[in-house]
Amino acid sequence: MGQARVIGTTIEAIRSAETALGRTLPGSFVEWLLDHNGKALGALEVFPVFDARDPRKTWESIVRHFEGNWQAWQDNVCTDPAGFSRWLPFAQFGTGDFYCFDYAVLGQAAEPVVVLWSHETGRTTVVADSYGAFLASSDRPS
Repeated sequence: MGQARVIGTTIEAIRSAETALGRTLPGSFVEWLLDHNGKALGALEVFPVFDARDPRKTWESIVRHFEGNWQAWQDNVCTDPAGFSRWLPFAQFGTGDFYCFDYAVLGQAAEPVVVLWSHETGRTTVVADSYGAFLASSDRPS
């Protein structure tokens, strides 16, 4: 008999990811992860937090992306690593661009704004005031 599919995650798995990342995830993102960890938003791959209850679905976690792909991009395109540290990628679009939380800019919800980081230019564009606003936005890829 196969293992039942896990939907969402636990606060413990989220806290473990926060410890590994060295920062607190935005509240609206935490709420989304609790219910939707491991799910995509249409064509957008949202990075889950690793959850030992479903390691196959959550292996490519936000921590793995941050420590792997994101660090490689930083090494390739960034002349100022300290400036790069303000962003935390939480999703990847098929083109190689990342959606990130910008911890240097808080929106009206007192959460980091969401930016789209271009792998071609290394520049960001603000796309939403918070993760909650990002979810409600018609501008995100679907």
